[in-house]
Amino acid sequence: MIRLSPLTWALSAALFCYGVVVFTFGPCLTAMAETFQVRLGQLGLIFTLYSVGLLPSILLNGYLSEVMGRRLILLTVILVMGFGCALFALVSGAGSPPSFVLALAVMVLIGVGGGGIEALTNILIADDNQAAPAFALNVSHAFFAIGAVVGPLGVSLLLRGGLPWRLLFYGAAGLFGALVLLLLPQRLPAASGEPFPAREALRLLRSRLVWVLLAMLGLYVGAEAGSSAWISPLLEKVLGAPRETAGLSVSLFWGMMIVGRLAISPVSTRLRPQPLLFGSALASALGVFGVAASRTAPACLIWTGVTGLSMSGIFALVLTDAAQHFREHLGAAFGVIIAGVGLGALTVPAIMGWVAEAAGLRAAMFVPAGLMVVVAASYLARWSR
Repeated sequence: MIRLSPLTWALSAALFCYGVVVFTFGPCLTAMAETFQVRLGQLGLIFTLYSVGLLPSILLNGYLSEVMGRRLILLTVILVMGFGCALFALVSGAGSPPSFVLALAVMVLIGVGGGGIEALTNILIADDNQAAPAFALNVSHAFFAIGAVVGPLGVSLLLRGGLPWRLLFYGAAGLFGALVLLLLPQRLPAASGEPFPAREALRLLRSRLVWVLLAMLGLYVGAEAGSSAWISPLLEKVLGAPRETAGLSVSLFWGMMIVGRLAISPVSTRLRPQPLLFGSALASALGVFGVAASRTAPACLIWTGVTGLSMSGIFALVLTDAAQHFREHLGAAFGVIIAGVGLGALTVPAIMGWVAEAAGLRAAMFVPAGLMVVVAASYLARWSR
């Protein structure tokens, strides 16, 4: 039986806290639009500005993990994330109406913290579990999914109680403070003191596989972020579900993610990533298409569960595919590949916001369905080879 180290469990807790924050935004979108007095479609800029901070942070922290070690970097980005959450809550409650521009600026800071957490947790988990990276990554990312369930549930409870949504961001700031205390006694790899040679960096950047995996991760994360962000407004605005019920759709999505990630963990130790990725991506495309085509709220919720279950293992399997090919300078390779997270989150939710304004929320949901078709076709080609 595969056992995970205390460090891996602590990093799983970090992913839990991160999931709470990232997936609180979706069910808050309509309430945020009222708070800041802006159109719902403009809320897509929140995800765009978040990615503006996320993308360079992933690249920079992946590089720094090769030359500085990981302890100081990890603790710093966690503190940045916590401070950003507290500041976002503070800004949203100041002024009448609060400044949407200032809130967008704070989203860049949250993105910087999030990018560092994305890079460092995945690098450390893969490093700490080289015998079975897919198993460890899927179990750890199940905690991310648990956080993604807890966050929307918290939003639903706050809204049902007539309390302001920003209280959840103050709570998240407290979680990140506690996380620092949890990680302080953990042993993390020390700095090697050696520079990352330019020739090694160029060799990495010339690898076609690096860019293929970056694209796959970007398409998947864009589809995942876009789906989970806009399913709640679709249920509320198009299918007539109450706001509190619509917010629970995100919890359902991520609840099925938990089930799927725990189920695929033992399977991933026996099968290659490529066929698993093809099947998961194809089923994800069908699930999102079902969400877009739903005519009733119950049907939409059923397809939401199918989508979450189908998408569950993709992130960890793409990183496992990368870890099998880039055992040297894993931090730098992951830093480049995980930049796909920023690219996907930067573009897809915002594009879906524009499509929603132009053609409606139902049309916007066809965007992630198309992206997952591309991922499925790409991994069918890799599996065939």
